[in-house]
Parts: sequence; structure tokens; C-alpha cells
Amino acid sequence: MDKNNKITVLYVHANNKDIGGADYCLFKLADELDKEQFRPVVCLSVQTEILDLYKRAGIKTYLIDMERIKKSINPFSLLKLVAKFFPTVQRIRKIIQNEQVDIVHGNDLLDIYGPIAGRLEKISVTQYVRWILVSPAWLKRLLTNIVYRVNNIVLTVSDGVAREMFSRNGTILPDISTCYDWIDMDKVGHFTKGNDIRKEFGIGPDDQVVGCVGRLEPWKGQDVFVKAAAEVLKRFCDTKFLVVGGAVEGRGRGNYADQLRALAEKLNITDKLIFTGHRSDITDVMQSFDIFVHSSTSPDPLPGVVMEAMYCAKPVVGADAGGVPEEIANGITGVLYKAGDHKQMAERICQLLENPELLGTMGLAGKERVKQVFNKKDLCPRIENIYSHLVNQ
Repeated sequence: MDKNNKITVLYVHANNKDIGGADYCLFKLADELDKEQFRPVVCLSVQTEILDLYKRAGIKTYLIDMERIKKSINPFSLLKLVAKFFPTVQRIRKIIQNEQVDIVHGNDLLDIYGPIAGRLEKISVTQYVRWILVSPAWLKRLLTNIVYRVNNIVLTVSDGVAREMFSRNGTILPDISTCYDWIDMDKVGHFTKGNDIRKEFGIGPDDQVVGCVGRLEPWKGQDVFVKAAAEVLKRFCDTKFLVVGGAVEGRGRGNYADQLRALAEKLNITDKLIFTGHRSDITDVMQSFDIFVHSSTSPDPLPGVVMEAMYCAKPVVGADAGGVPEEIANGITGVLYKAGDHKQMAERICQLLENPELLGTMGLAGKERVKQVFNKKDLCPRIENIYSHLVNQ
């Protein structure tokens, strides 16, 4: 503990230039801690605009070079990882010593530098897992075994993550605890900016708008959304569809946006499909929707964008995989479909469009569910109790 008898928690996250849900969730957690009991310190690998949030919140941050473990490991990247692994661990050990750290908290599945450094310093370590790794199977086994053996307790962001990553013979392993993330749109800068999205893109006030939000990369499934839009338009020809999100670079993802536009042209729906590009006014965007669609093809651990849509009182059409079924009360706050199945996605959208009264009732039910289930006043103290338990141990 520091001289003020506060528990010092060091959060370690080998972030990259693409700011995603894990980045925002880490900031929300560090900022929400009871500052009378805890002192958060954050260690990142890349300087992004997320650093401004920490500075404004007065949270001490370190930037060190951390080589990210990659899903596809070629000989060159493997050699680079091996060469930089232990020097990185040593740098984190020095931070632990200088800051008198009591607990090290890795922010995601790949953030094992911190917990290993903490183990070497003989302090308590924990790690969030916010990712469901489907393949390759050998890497999934390797990483989950390391994470499980190194940490005193592993936090999973949903029961779906716990089942997919840390179960054996259908039983979730001991010392695995599900701790949901929570919704806080203002804190991450997703508050309303007063933009009229419909007016900006020439959408009439009475037009039905169906939208999806997320970085444009293949696993986010915007191609499934585009195909579903073509199916819906056969029955509801005046519906508008918004694809909200910017392109990302690396691993062959940069041309995905062009592929989506080409697909829309092939399906002859370019006049009904709008690509907005990257947007930071997410609340304004959500308010322009009548229906929000979550389109990820791989199991999504606990997508914050689903919570945001529900918070904005929008019914959600979501993939029945990962943590999404824990967010959506099927038939009450939205409807589920088989991930990757564009025809079933289209059926669910049409089901809602055929019953306009459902849009309002499901939206309001979703907002109430977010307030009850994903409430920081309930969820953050649970993590604080885990920290206190680890220190007392």
C-alpha cells in the first residue's frame, strides 16, 4: 500500500492504435474506483487519444513498448516477441516497485506481461478476459492455460467468455468470476452533440432507419448486415440502412470498406445504404435509428455498443453468441438470430418493422434492463471487493 494506506492497482494493457471497447472499459474501471480506498496506475503501450481521458481524470499513466501477442505468429514476429518479452516484464517490475503496487490487473487475454511481472514481485495478480478466441485451438489452449495458472483469479466479461474459454467437460473452472462491464456513455465521450443525423444524410423524419455501429473489419460482420438489408428491402422498400464505423488498417482489413461498397452495388441497394465513416457522436447516431443491429460473426464477449443502443431505448437485433444473449432479453428488449445468418437477421428485422408498437416497448424495456443489469454502482464495488480480498489474502 502507498503512504496514504490506499491499495495501488496497476492496470497493464498492450493497446494498439485501434481504440476499441477494451480501451474504454479499462478507463471506466480505473476512473470509477473509490479513490478513498484505491489508487489506479495505468501502463499502456501506444499513445492514442484514450490517454487524454486518463490525463483529464488525473490517473497516472506509463507508456512502455509492449509487443502484442498475435493470433497468427510468423517466425519473425515470434523472434521479436521472445526478444522483447522479458525486458518488458522487467520494466513493469520496476513500475511495481516504484509505485508500491499491491495488485496487478491485466486488461485482456493477451495482457500477460503485467500478471507475470506481479508474480515475480510476489504480489496479487488478476486478469480480465474480454475476448473469445475461437481458433487456432492450440493458441487458445496455450493462452488460457497461462492466464489461468498465472493469476490468482480470472475475471471474464460475460458467462459466455467463461464457458468458451475456461470450462472443462462443461464445467467452468474454479477462480473464474464473471464481472460485467457497465454503460457510461458520457465518461467515454459518447454523449449527444446535438447533431441531426437524419438531416445530415438526407433521411426523412418518417423513414424507418436500421443501423449497425462498429469498426469496419470482417469479424464485425457488416457484410452480413448489407446482405440482410437487401433481403429486407424486398418487403420494406423505403427503409434506410446506416453502416457506422471507420476502416482499420493491418492484417488485410484496410480494403474491407471497399468490399462492402462493392457488395452494396452488386445487390443494387446503394441508394438505400449509407456509409457514415467513423463517428464520435454515437448518441446522436443511435437516436437516428429505429432498430439497432449487432452483426458480429464471431462470438462477441460483451459488446458495449449493444448496451449503448439499449441505453438509447433502441430495440436490438443481436447475434445469439458470446455475451450478447446476456445483454438482450430475447423477445423483451430485442430479438436474437444465428450469428452470420443474413437471412435470419433479415427475418428478425422484418419482424420488428411489421410490428411498430414493438419498437417503443422493446426500446424502453432495454433501457430499463441496462440500468438494472449493467449499472456501475453495483458492478464496480464487486471488483473492488475482489481487490480487497486479494490484498487480505
